[in-house]
Amino acid sequence: MHSKAKWPLFVLLLPASLIIGVIFILPFFFLAIQSFWTYESSFVAEPIFTWANYAKLFSDEYYFGIYLRTVKISLISTAITLVLSYPLARFISRLRTGMKGFLLSLVALPMIGGAMIQTMGWMAMMMRYGMLNGILMSLGITKEPVAFLGTELGVIIGLVQSFIPLMVLPLVTSLGAIDVSLEDAAKSLGANSFKTFFKVVFPLSLPGALSGTILTLMMNLTMFVTPSILGQNKIMVFGTIAYQQAISVGNWPFASAFAIFFILSVGIFIALARYFTILIQRAINKDLKNNVQLNGVQP
Repeated sequence: MHSKAKWPLFVLLLPASLIIGVIFILPFFFLAIQSFWTYESSFVAEPIFTWANYAKLFSDEYYFGIYLRTVKISLISTAITLVLSYPLARFISRLRTGMKGFLLSLVALPMIGGAMIQTMGWMAMMMRYGMLNGILMSLGITKEPVAFLGTELGVIIGLVQSFIPLMVLPLVTSLGAIDVSLEDAAKSLGANSFKTFFKVVFPLSLPGALSGTILTLMMNLTMFVTPSILGQNKIMVFGTIAYQQAISVGNWPFASAFAIFFILSVGIFIALARYFTILIQRAINKDLKNNVQLNGVQP
């Protein structure tokens, strides 16, 4: 009877498992095998085992610079996204259900069109005499057009706008679960708005902030469209260099090795992020428990 009860569950999981296996797992294994092949010429590789592709990843300073640039841009973009998303998420979380759903739909709306449409829009705005430079020059902030395209600044702006929804949605969930009376109690005890936020609101909303940060950081690390278009082939990151090696150069073995290294690096980032998330959450829970005990209230 026990085995019969599990049979329908197995049948339901089988189609999804087959799709995942065919689309993701099998190509991954082929990618891993191909990364050890020998490159002969453009789009020509021989199935001869070699470590040269992986040795090139760690011996060439050019690729090491790409790793650092990818991490730097991703961290900066994620930090800016978090700072910009908090006020918006806090405002939305205090609204009634109907208006909250409407604003959340507006926040998520840019994701429907995909990264290509958003990035092309930013490209038009960031041109030398585009709208963004027109606003800066009309306000007297700059006298000459600012070079956004082909710079890290332009890529960061595009990434921040693209992934604000990924940060706002989990933040709204965490902020909406906070009892407003806790903030009122903190203010009644003499805490100003700044202390109330960092002593009450921020610690209680940290799970949503950490979830949004991890999601946004992973998307920034793996982004290809925005750095390709706004970077104008001058800002090379993980995604753009892999595409260049596979499509332009035709060096599939090295591109495969680069992709495997990229996947493993992202996996390490996820593991570290999860580890530090647990540590931070434990520290905050311990601090909150100590504060409750110091005030003479049983937790």
